Amino acid sequence: MKSEIKDIILPFFLSLIILVILEILGTTMMPIIGLQNYMIPFHVLIVLYLGFKLQTPFISILILVVQYVHSFFTVSGWEVGTIAGILICILISYLRELLHFTSAIMTIFVTQLFQTVWFVLVSGLLLLRNVEYSFIVEKFWRFLPESLIMSLLAPFIFALLDRVWRVSSSGALGEES
Repeated sequence: MKSEIKDIILPFFLSLIILVILEILGTTMMPIIGLQNYMIPFHVLIVLYLGFKLQTPFISILILVVQYVHSFFTVSGWEVGTIAGILICILISYLRELLHFTSAIMTIFVTQLFQTVWFVLVSGLLLLRNVEYSFIVEKFWRFLPESLIMSLLAPFIFALLDRVWRVSSSGALGEES
């Protein structure tokens, strides 16, 4: 995929607009249906998409910006998410040739797998900051339904982002249309 900064600016800006819209919908709809303690982490999907589809030296800066925009909607630590996102993207870059989005089921599975890795990384980083284990356990029980919802939404959100970034949605990751 494109790696020059001039090819990244407009699609990235549109991705941030999509993130803001999804965050607004998520933060308003969850309390309306009675789920005050849950928040669907759309920023994780955006970061995973960037990791899967983008091969650029600017990926860490893009992740930082996504996490910073996400921080407008939550008090959770954007810095921990930035570190986890960068580590996930490094892992994705090593596994890029093995990963394929040939079907919605594969997209759901791969997204769930990397969300689990994301949770483990964030939990480990929080434990380094002397956060209590009870907080991590509570976070885990919220993570399960949130991550399942995100995995089920991933094929649709990735298809939308493919249109924004003008990338072929079939075949191996990183293919251009």
